[in-house]
Amino acid sequence: MGFSVSASAAIIFISFLMVAGTLYTAWDNTYTNVQAAQEYWYEMRLSRLHFDVSDISVTASGASDIDVTFKYRGQTLTGGIAILHNGDYVSSVDLGYLIPGKSYTVTVTNGADTSGNTNYVLLGFDNGCTLLIEYYYDTGTSTYKVGPYYIQCPTEVS
Repeated sequence: MGFSVSASAAIIFISFLMVAGTLYTAWDNTYTNVQAAQEYWYEMRLSRLHFDVSDISVTASGASDIDVTFKYRGQTLTGGIAILHNGDYVSSVDLGYLIPGKSYTVTVTNGADTSGNTNYVLLGFDNGCTLLIEYYYDTGTSTYKVGPYYIQCPTEVS
């Protein structure tokens, strides 16, 4: 005795429905991932377009460290910052979120140089933008002076 034609057709139909359900779920998950990636890309692109800082200052912090203070004027951004001093990696800090209009301070260990030579601090932000600050110690006033600063944000060819 064998299966009837209707039982065989029912098994094939159920198998087809299971395959279709699995394929739909896979397609839906892929589509969701693509949408999330596009949204992330747009947010990253906007944060790079609107990235800006102002009111930069450098002050002594102890005998060998300096504090770099800046006002963030861009779009809200996660606050991970990598710090380089004169081309050498110093540390990373997490400031939570960078909120527009708020001032932030990061400490650069061993950044104090009272010789009057020009020094550089590079702050690398989570969105790929960097802030390069030129500063020197003014021996006449015994304070740090900020020279020009440069903001660079990566762009890609579209």
